[in-house]
Amino acid sequence: MFRRILNDSFSLVFGNLETVFKVCGAWFVLQFALLLILQAMLGGMPGDTTAAAGDPAQVSPAQMLASLLMMAVGIVAAASISVAWHRFGLLGERPGFIHLQLGAIEGRFIVKTLLIALVAFLVFLPISIVAALLSASVHSPALIVILVLVAAVFITPHLLRLYLVLPAVSVERPIGLKEAYQLGVGLGWPMIGAGIVLFLPFILVAILLQYLSVLAGSGGLLALFIMIKLALLNVLLQIILTVLGISVITAAYRIAIERQHAKIGAPPSNPD
Repeated sequence: MFRRILNDSFSLVFGNLETVFKVCGAWFVLQFALLLILQAMLGGMPGDTTAAAGDPAQVSPAQMLASLLMMAVGIVAAASISVAWHRFGLLGERPGFIHLQLGAIEGRFIVKTLLIALVAFLVFLPISIVAALLSASVHSPALIVILVLVAAVFITPHLLRLYLVLPAVSVERPIGLKEAYQLGVGLGWPMIGAGIVLFLPFILVAILLQYLSVLAGSGGLLALFIMIKLALLNVLLQIILTVLGISVITAAYRIAIERQHAKIGAPPSNPD
């Protein structure tokens, strides 16, 4: 299953790069334009709490509202991109040249995403409390990090199975978290493995680009051109990483549905 998820995710993205940029392009441009507008209006980046002299400054209501606006737009953009990509991967539905769709499906997608986040919070909250108490009892601050990381290794594969509700909502075949968890039996670790293999090369490239942008920041027109090119490459990497992450869930959902159809003897003609 690991190899199937890996191959399906990779081929879905890099075999359809034109669709990738149609799905993501308009939302990325919109977010970038909004960031520039807010930066110009506020005289700095939204959420920046550092004064010009380097001293901490109070967060103004305008900065807080700008940060909340950027967060809200980011959530909406993620839902719209994810729904469009799931529908493309599972139904073959291609988006238009400018994809800025937001409707009932995206709304349900956001609700399900927040529900998964709530479940993850409720799972890790008692673990964090216990880890903090143990860490305080032995006077070892590093122990809390170690214990939470160890717990995450065992819990994360189970939480990832819940994400199968998202492609189900996208193709308008909604299921509950319990059903998604049952559908995802045996898919948690393959999803993690495929995600690591797919993400790692691009993350390393992103780190390299960040390092090169620091080197190029010495001033001058040539340095400016280099930084612009590096910034564009960084945006392309963000788009690829975003769609790769969605594709891993898409591929896992397809496998889960195929297995379900095989059990009941139904022909798996459609992934939904």
